[in-house]
Amino acid sequence: MLGALIGDLVGSVYEFANIKRTDFPFISDKCEYTDDSIMTLAVAEWLLTDSQHSHENLERIMVRYAKEYPHPMGGYGGRFAQWLFRPEYLNRTGEKSRMPYNSWGNGSAMRVSAVGWMFGSLEQTEEVAAISASITHNHPEGIKGAQATAAAIFLARTGHSKQEIKEYIESKYGYDLSLHTDEIRKTYGWEDSCQGTVPPAIRAFLDSSDYESAVRIAVSLGGDSDTLACITGGIAEAFYGEIPSEIVDAAMVKLSEEFKRLLDKFAEASFYHEKAAKSAQSAPGVQHARRYTPSHISSLEPNEVFVFGSNLYGMHGGGAAAAAMRNFGAIWGQGVGMQGQSYAIPTMHGGVDVIKPYVDEFIAYAREHQVLLRDSYWMRNRWIQ
Repeated sequence: MLGALIGDLVGSVYEFANIKRTDFPFISDKCEYTDDSIMTLAVAEWLLTDSQHSHENLERIMVRYAKEYPHPMGGYGGRFAQWLFRPEYLNRTGEKSRMPYNSWGNGSAMRVSAVGWMFGSLEQTEEVAAISASITHNHPEGIKGAQATAAAIFLARTGHSKQEIKEYIESKYGYDLSLHTDEIRKTYGWEDSCQGTVPPAIRAFLDSSDYESAVRIAVSLGGDSDTLACITGGIAEAFYGEIPSEIVDAAMVKLSEEFKRLLDKFAEASFYHEKAAKSAQSAPGVQHARRYTPSHISSLEPNEVFVFGSNLYGMHGGGAAAAAMRNFGAIWGQGVGMQGQSYAIPTMHGGVDVIKPYVDEFIAYAREHQVLLRDSYWMRNRWIQ
């Protein structure tokens, strides 16, 4: 789900100033989350708090989020804004009850990524995606766009190949995914429909080589760039299994504390945590010109500690951090200190001067426990290769 939020951030500055190339600043000072992220998180909270998946509770949560964040970058879409804030104008009855308004807009797909992470079956994923869409976007195309996006995320996170994802989406939802994004980019313009947004967003993922390239390709198509990148980013994260730490760190600065807490809760309650742990099994590592243990570390003696580099927010999505979470008790959302049989140092937080206090804390901790562990106490610091 974080991949969708980052895609939204990256695309936010290009929504009304399209850029038709991929070599642009990835997360700049001007990037901000939009209604895509706000409603994505609203759906995530709904999934966490309502096992019945009712429209009543989804409406309540969506409206509360909109009132708490009433002026996101780019605002809320016209009819959706009426549904949120002035429903009596939308339903033309003068009553304030909210009703779906037969929309086929891409808003149903932009907010659905959490659904793709929540369930153990594709059938339930598609069923709940339809519910999340139909509260507003009850047109068949609006429902289809949400279902296709959630299905792509489910398939991506459960080990299916790009070809398998492509074939399923084409056969189940009738989208044509044959055209390469280099061709789409030539003529693509503003599109706010599901049918005009979801297929190129999925194709951007199919043409990518990693998470960052997927988002760059999506933004470079033009059009509703934040929504394109939000959809693509959600699928790409599920497929590739990790987002580079420097991107995560830059993005987390942009998010409110409420958003960060919800991300942590969702990671623990969904399949997101499981995917993050598994990603280390196939993630290529980084070789350093330094001494390190010559074999993979999958177990420790009771008096050994696995020391690993993390990001400050504890998003242990790959490399040694994911191995620490999988094997040695590292905790998702905790980027510093002793946790289980591992110790996190936020080496991704900045340069030497920035991380020095954390290293000093680690040294102090090691010295404090030397008496207890005597000569048998030692540290292993290892990059998974």
